[in-house]
Amino acid sequence: MTPMKVALLFPPQGHFTQPYLSLPSLTAYLRTHGHEVEQFDENIEAYDHFLSEAYLRRALEKIDARARMAELDAKSELVFSDMERYQVLSEIAVAGDEVAGSIEEAKRVIRSKEDFYDYERYLWAGRTIEQGLRIVSTAFAPTKLTAHGFIMRFRVERTDEIIAALDCEDENPFVDFFREHTMPRLKAADPDLIGISLTFASQVIPVLTLCRQIKAWKPDVHITVGGGLLAYTAEKLSKREELWGLIDSLVLLEGERPLLQLTEHVAGERDLADVTNIIYRDDAGEVRVTPQEKPLDISTLPTPDFDGLPLDRYFSPELVLPLAATRGCYWGKCVFCTLYTVIGPGYRGRSIEQTIEDMRSLQEKHGANSFYLAIEDLPPEMARAFPRAILDAGLNVNWWCDARLEHKVFDEEVCRDLAASGCKRIAYGYESASKRVLARMCKGIDPEESMKLIRRTHDAGISVTLYAMIGFPTETREEAMETLETILANRDSIQEVSARVFYLDERSEIFQRREEFDIDEIYPDPEADLQVYYDFHCKSGMSRAEARQVYLDFTKALRSHFPVFQNTNMLYHELKSHYFLYLVKHGTFEALRDEVLEPNVERVAATGGRPRRGDHVLELPLAFDRSVLDDIVNSIDSATIRPRYQSDLLEDEDRARFDRELPPLARSPSTLLYNARTAEVQCLSPAAADLLERCDGRRSPEEIVSVYPEEVRPQALAALETISKAGLIEAVPPRH
Repeated sequence: MTPMKVALLFPPQGHFTQPYLSLPSLTAYLRTHGHEVEQFDENIEAYDHFLSEAYLRRALEKIDARARMAELDAKSELVFSDMERYQVLSEIAVAGDEVAGSIEEAKRVIRSKEDFYDYERYLWAGRTIEQGLRIVSTAFAPTKLTAHGFIMRFRVERTDEIIAALDCEDENPFVDFFREHTMPRLKAADPDLIGISLTFASQVIPVLTLCRQIKAWKPDVHITVGGGLLAYTAEKLSKREELWGLIDSLVLLEGERPLLQLTEHVAGERDLADVTNIIYRDDAGEVRVTPQEKPLDISTLPTPDFDGLPLDRYFSPELVLPLAATRGCYWGKCVFCTLYTVIGPGYRGRSIEQTIEDMRSLQEKHGANSFYLAIEDLPPEMARAFPRAILDAGLNVNWWCDARLEHKVFDEEVCRDLAASGCKRIAYGYESASKRVLARMCKGIDPEESMKLIRRTHDAGISVTLYAMIGFPTETREEAMETLETILANRDSIQEVSARVFYLDERSEIFQRREEFDIDEIYPDPEADLQVYYDFHCKSGMSRAEARQVYLDFTKALRSHFPVFQNTNMLYHELKSHYFLYLVKHGTFEALRDEVLEPNVERVAATGGRPRRGDHVLELPLAFDRSVLDDIVNSIDSATIRPRYQSDLLEDEDRARFDRELPPLARSPSTLLYNARTAEVQCLSPAAADLLERCDGRRSPEEIVSVYPEEVRPQALAALETISKAGLIEAVPPRH
């Protein structure tokens, strides 16, 4: 076998807190066969580039927020589309320069083992990063790049729109990023074969944007694309002529064997038709699907190789490395799920001894003490034996994973062993509290026994996350609310809930048996040649609109009752691995809750002495009331318009309808403030802004409110205390 130079790329967009497993797994396999492999995590490279002072300052020049705000402030009223722009532009106008100047420090805090665990500093850094991404998004509007997604107005279910996005530099930030930053490094590597991982829908446009630039540079280089998303879309995508000018092959299912065989093809040692598990186009222009071969035995694969990845660049203070002890799902019966049939196939596992050795090896090489087991479910035999094996091996590690609610497996002894072995968090597929709904799902669990298991897990000191599904066909509103009520009633044993609206996957068992689930109509998009998920009508149970409204009610209740979802604590839930690392730091959720999330301390108002507005508070007078405007804009939730799996961007027709139907916002002045110490944006009424203006450091609180009528002075003092607790004023010590 001729050694080849291979470049493997993980493209934007995915979470930025830890590396993904696809590249290290493939790299390890190819390196053991003598190939030279260079790994490119362009996802973290892109976030690091966009979230830099130089880039944000260029974006701010492009946006010119104050000039655009002046145009909006000159209007007599704002329609809905004006309000959307006003909301974003006003924040950038007041905070943009400060955010750009602070972004490098914010990244340093997130990466610092000391400052990351200083909760106030962490929140400041997290908010600053969010605001930085808002600036990037506004520079390419209506595109949105967040910590959790990348969406453009071009739909990824339509090939025509994907292709249109590739050259749209005004809206596609990756055109310039790849050209200026990825391509020079790729050219320096000069690979013989390029493999790109396509796992999420958010990566589709970036992947093909990059492929176009690679082909413009080196037309003859073989580009192969693999990953989980292709299990759903490869066959449809392969029918499009445009695809084959950008890539040379699509890998189906797991990539180790086909990628190795592709190195032989590139070396001239194997015909492309003899590479298994791929789709390609032959010299005559015919699309070919090669024979399918069972995936390799996972126990024969090497430990993932993270060498070459920028492990010091992820947005976390410590490495949390992903590791797969199994592939596939051992249960494989849930009618809504496709992972066990599409991405599998079949269930396979490494031995516990191998997994222990994987952990030990990665710990010694990278100093990593924390691991995420990237598996569908923790198998029963592993749940029993794995914790004891960790303890017997003397490994000092922390880890978390997903698991099925196996009532007979997770007894008190197993839960104690899991906690003792360093398991800090388990995410269970709970889905519903209704026995009827669970039976229809073929979950094979009893909700009452499941809740006992959940309590045992929590009592052992492990943080519990539940997955919940709303709107499963035939589910009634009462059954969905029963799920919410059960979760709320047991919230002392549950720390997080990840809820989603059910969507109909065309590869699922339920799609094939729709009539059995009262689904009498589906709604295909005639222009969506890559459509996988469908909206539908069900003859019984909730309508889709009802299900989405229940979802909104569900998430609102979670925010009200669960500490992790309240106020700024939500950052823990949204930024993958951060919550887990805080659990590791504090030991248990209770300690984290009492010491960080809900400390029994109130921020003391700085209203003693002579209050003075802090120099860290930036101000922007507005012609419209941002508080009222926020209520209007934020009340429009796209989940009530079309399913979230398509996009959270409003369609132009929806926006035009809101412009026509919603009452316009009349002029009413307010003041927008940015607290540079906390990175919070707040809106003040004219009265509150006047009160803050009087805090000049020369007057006592009583003197400040003395200009108001005597009957309202108590309310003014209370408002002053609220302003102080928000960190907007400081106390100048009294004169002696």
